[in-house]
Amino acid sequence: MRMPVLWFVLLVVSLFAWSCQGCDEQVASGKDCATMRCDADQVCQAGVCVAGELPDSGWDSADRDLAGTGCDAQRVPCNGMCCAAGLVCNAGQCQAACENTVCAGQCCAPGEACESGVCSAPCAGERCGDGLALCCDVEDVCFGGGCVSQGASCTRTEECDIREVCEPSLGRCLSRDQIAVCEYRPPVGEFSPTVGCSWVPDGLDFPNRGDIVATPVVANLTDDNGDGRTDTDDIPNIVFLSFNRNAQGCCNVASTIRIVDGECNPDGTMNTVASISEPALTNDSGLALADLTGDGVPEIIAITMNNDATRRPQGTAAFRRTSDDGASWELLWHNTTYPRWNVHTRGGATISVADLDADGKPEIIIGNVVLNGQTGELKWDGLVTSGGAGGIGNNAFLGPSSTVADVNLNGKQEVIAGNTLYDHEGNVIWTYQFTSNNSACGGQLPCDGFNAVANFDEDPEAEIVIVRLGEVFILNHDGTLLWKMALPKRDCALNEAGPPTVADFNGDGRPEIGTAGADYYIVAKMECDVDGWEALGCAERGILWKTINEDCSSRATASSVFDFEGDGKAEMVYADETTFRIFDGTTGAILFEDDQHQSNTRIEMPIIADVNNDGHANVVVAAAYSNRGDRAGLKVWKDLDGNWVRTRRIWNQHGYHVTNITEEGKVPAQPQRNWQHGRLNNFRQNVQPDGLFDAPDLVVKSITLDNPNSCAVEARVDLTVVVANEGALYVPAGVSVLVEVVLSDRTETVATLATTQRLLPGQFETLKVSWALPQNLINASFAARATVDADERFNECNEENNRLNSEPIRCTLQG
Repeated sequence: MRMPVLWFVLLVVSLFAWSCQGCDEQVASGKDCATMRCDADQVCQAGVCVAGELPDSGWDSADRDLAGTGCDAQRVPCNGMCCAAGLVCNAGQCQAACENTVCAGQCCAPGEACESGVCSAPCAGERCGDGLALCCDVEDVCFGGGCVSQGASCTRTEECDIREVCEPSLGRCLSRDQIAVCEYRPPVGEFSPTVGCSWVPDGLDFPNRGDIVATPVVANLTDDNGDGRTDTDDIPNIVFLSFNRNAQGCCNVASTIRIVDGECNPDGTMNTVASISEPALTNDSGLALADLTGDGVPEIIAITMNNDATRRPQGTAAFRRTSDDGASWELLWHNTTYPRWNVHTRGGATISVADLDADGKPEIIIGNVVLNGQTGELKWDGLVTSGGAGGIGNNAFLGPSSTVADVNLNGKQEVIAGNTLYDHEGNVIWTYQFTSNNSACGGQLPCDGFNAVANFDEDPEAEIVIVRLGEVFILNHDGTLLWKMALPKRDCALNEAGPPTVADFNGDGRPEIGTAGADYYIVAKMECDVDGWEALGCAERGILWKTINEDCSSRATASSVFDFEGDGKAEMVYADETTFRIFDGTTGAILFEDDQHQSNTRIEMPIIADVNNDGHANVVVAAAYSNRGDRAGLKVWKDLDGNWVRTRRIWNQHGYHVTNITEEGKVPAQPQRNWQHGRLNNFRQNVQPDGLFDAPDLVVKSITLDNPNSCAVEARVDLTVVVANEGALYVPAGVSVLVEVVLSDRTETVATLATTQRLLPGQFETLKVSWALPQNLINASFAARATVDADERFNECNEENNRLNSEPIRCTLQG
């Protein structure tokens, strides 16, 4: 029968001894009867001769020879004996044929069903607990070894009741009481990034388009497990734009959308699910992913190119999936006008998705342009509503990069584009007037700045961050200036600086602002802008730290943030023209660098997400080579020892913040305000769910023989192995289970199996394997062994209980 969706099964190997003919006539009481016949006043029970007599009925004359030593194919073993042909074993007694369900050779009582080899009362819901003794209601879930009522939908524990936690794989609030204390804390300071896999376009459409200069995005776009749903049980996908830099040039050229499986192949390659090249797509603008239509699958939104001879960035298109495997996509809509070339953008535009008016229908935002998410029609253009005076969100020659937030706490979201705050209908609320510059503007459109949102004071309203012309601004929600700081520079002619990140870099509970200038990567800190800043550990007045980079080309490259070790201090993740680096958040010291990187740099950045659904963060880094050769345009980095903490399985847009998107790609009508939650008071930082150090505890529960006659008659061993998760964190499908034969002088592999479904705390899965007994093991004594998580993929709170051996086994063929 099909196991309930949430059950995982462990592989159980319990082997018995089988029949013997032509053996010695006598064996003493208590001796092994697997290969010898017991005395006349004895019977064989559990492989040992004990005093006793056969039952009065139900046995034929040959039973004494076969009792406990294996039954032929027509007879069922029962309490150490062999029932006569046609009889069944019920409660240890041979009886007439069962009128009800027969389960593992046992006759079930009326009304009982056979579930996992046990006669049980029918259960409409899910079986749970030791020996499957519990039957959960249909609405409940087996969690922590008990039946638990599912609470409200959630993406973070902050959304649940104080007595609940948000179970990340279910996306539901569950009782804290059901979760065992099971933690794995990675060692701080042991930082070992390594490439898990990389992508090249060999054999694909446009195989020379292998360079990437726009930020990748991540979400679940394919039904990988075939359950008819696309959700967090599946493997996330990485989506990006690829082009041919060597042949086409660096910027504003045609590209192809690639949809790639986030699971790395064993050889380090990656599988491309689909490629989309029409309508013509520009190469250097940010993609976005979100469910625009409400069908449960995110759409892909991209900036297109105009169709005249100039072939410049103009227009926006949305694509929707037409096959569950993600191989087929169609155009949902195409707005050929907005954003407009040389009006809103000259390259490097980024896309945001949000529900501005809280009606359950997301909008598309590019700078100060808002489109209907379902049709692509223009809803409003901020240049029109502002009379041409409103901000767009450009800096240097790139953008726009704007963002969205309910700044005024009125239940409707505003658009922050450069120095202007627009309401959800496009009306200007305020525009900040700049009075200083720390760099010239290298673009032909006005430089009004890139944006982020966070809380830098004690009031509940958001503050707006602007990075523009070498300066960082923090504005109050009413548009008044809270703080500004000039960014240091060295020898590049211009220093406009890139889109800001916000995070707690040094663990003091206060947010800092990170941005990439032309000469330095800088972390600005308002608390450093005081007399005596040296004593506070600041590098300069207003600057926590700075480190030299190389980005005179665009001077507007973005960056991202993540707390890899879970120590409360976020690391900075950044790639310039030549090098990918991860910086210590407190000091700016280089924790890791890869000098094989190359990019002409636009407005792109690395992103952090759990791209393979294994409970650990990954870093996705794009590259664009002037002469790519066989070098990869995309690399997925992981920690060599699996020590990076877990995080969400989504990064859906350039201006990413946790509360604006669920892990299923749904856009909340009224998202929680990230700046009002301490650990979410950040921007362009992925944040791991609550229970940061929660870990699984994978154990082998039992080993049993599926068919006791198979070895003696057919020289085949049918094994059933049961594994369970007794920890505090789910594991995805694909946990390895190694089955071996243990001999006196060696160990031989029987099979490597894998679980097929997600395994929540307290759940288990039953796996089966058939094994043809080799000639050298007939009449030999051996044990069977099962090891769960044999490839050590998962860090557990207890690594010592993954293995179980069977009792000694001896198998002798009949006849």
